[in-house]
Amino acid sequence: MRYKAINPPTETTQIFEDKKFDGQKVELTTLNEIVEAVKTVTSLTVLKTAFDMKSGDRINVGGNNFVLDADAAAASTSLSVTSATTTHDMNIMDVVEIDQTNLLVQYQRKTEGTIAGMPVTDTDLGPINYESGVYYITGVDPTYVKILPRDFMVNEDSTPAAALEFKDASNTGLQVGDADHEMIATVNIPFGTTATEVSIWGSVTTKVVEVYEMDVNANGKTSLGSGTTNGDEIVITETVATTTNFLMIIVKVTATSNRIYGGKVTLTQN
Repeated sequence: MRYKAINPPTETTQIFEDKKFDGQKVELTTLNEIVEAVKTVTSLTVLKTAFDMKSGDRINVGGNNFVLDADAAAASTSLSVTSATTTHDMNIMDVVEIDQTNLLVQYQRKTEGTIAGMPVTDTDLGPINYESGVYYITGVDPTYVKILPRDFMVNEDSTPAAALEFKDASNTGLQVGDADHEMIATVNIPFGTTATEVSIWGSVTTKVVEVYEMDVNANGKTSLGSGTTNGDEIVITETVATTTNFLMIIVKVTATSNRIYGGKVTLTQN
């Protein structure tokens, strides 16, 4: 227990009173060695630590800041730290405490360490990244959707003998079995995004592409824009994802030799 002197004592007053807790320090243990200033330190000898400590924890000893580079179980008597040069002398019984500045930053912003085992940085939480207003998740396409050959079908003019075919020779691509048929792709708009542009690539770059909004629960289509199969971005009416809507993309090929490679829908995050 710490005490401090108060006003000169009288017969009716005590000499000492309990020191008021200032709420500023989180004491982990005390130093058990003398370390002079301007010395390179890679470990600290301490009395028993109060609880488990983890690699990356930041501590302060006598005005010197250190970062643990290995875990330390409760009751440890040595702390391994990232190599650092002291700026102040350290003495036996100096308090080893949590770095208060870092504690404040991490409490409010959490830019280092781990959460549920996931590493944290200024822009990452495990597989989740946030930069320049865009969220990314490892393994998920955040700002586009690819339109693959499997996403296409032929229009109602088709007959069973004239279905879509994928040519896997040297000149690959999706082709119709009848020159009068059109290719139609249906593409979902992912939740939380807005579709802004569509691109379609084909062996002939002048074929017409039309983009529409449709719904899974209703009849009808709404035109959003048009372009060609040259791969240029077709700017469409911005279409926010709902629980029912999707894009229908019509590619108006005119010959069985017209091959479509695929496409892309560009998204923005809401």
